[in-house]
Amino acid sequence: MAHYTGQLIYTCSDAEGVIEVVDEPTARSLHFGTRARQTTMFLHDPHALALNYTQCLMSALLFCGPPAAALVLGLGGGALARFLLHHFPACQVAAVEKRALVIDVARAFFHLPEDPRLRLYLADAAAFLRGPATTRELVLVDLHDPEGMAPLVSRPDFFAQCRQHLTPGGVLAINLWAGSREDELKRIMRHLRLEFDHRVLYLPVAGKRNCVALGLSQPPPPLPVLQERAARLQAQLGIDFPRLLAELLRLSPHLLLPDPPAA
Repeated sequence: MAHYTGQLIYTCSDAEGVIEVVDEPTARSLHFGTRARQTTMFLHDPHALALNYTQCLMSALLFCGPPAAALVLGLGGGALARFLLHHFPACQVAAVEKRALVIDVARAFFHLPEDPRLRLYLADAAAFLRGPATTRELVLVDLHDPEGMAPLVSRPDFFAQCRQHLTPGGVLAINLWAGSREDELKRIMRHLRLEFDHRVLYLPVAGKRNCVALGLSQPPPPLPVLQERAARLQAQLGIDFPRLLAELLRLSPHLLLPDPPAA
């Protein structure tokens, strides 16, 4: 068992390993046998996104507008699904998780709601992606094992399969972390760029080794539209979208700034 600064309130295990729930004074976290937090939930505000990387994933909303439907690959404690259901009443959310105990823990300890708009699939993400594709504005990918990205993510056809589940203007957002496997991360990023015609934005997670990548199915809106959306989403969702947009612009000006006029 890992050493935690909080109180371990629940533990169980399955063939994939240990699942632990740890309480601190203001937050509850899900761990898979290590100190890395898979999900963190504020006890006073369970619908907020407590971890920086989950807020970075939501920067996808800048490029697709309010989603009517979203697909989440990798449930964890359900923070992404819970957030979308709470803030977008018209949004239908499908979440895929291969570990039944993770779903049980998300229900019991992380306020994952019984909601007719939420469909949970107890399945391996690879098998789900091979099935019939229902297109959605958002595909959110958070698939990891203790060593880094789940092996599925490095397959050459992974992002092509994900794109089949996107609407023509949809956005894929993925949490990238490969641990010490830098070559694997470079391969994953190359596959992502090729599938999305190099319309890929990167957003490093402050203070962490992971970053979020956004694959855009179509060219981004003009910068003034993005800035207006950022201000509106900040007021609506309580996330600093103007800061996230500024960071995206700093790192990828060639994608977000208009081409200079011809001489």
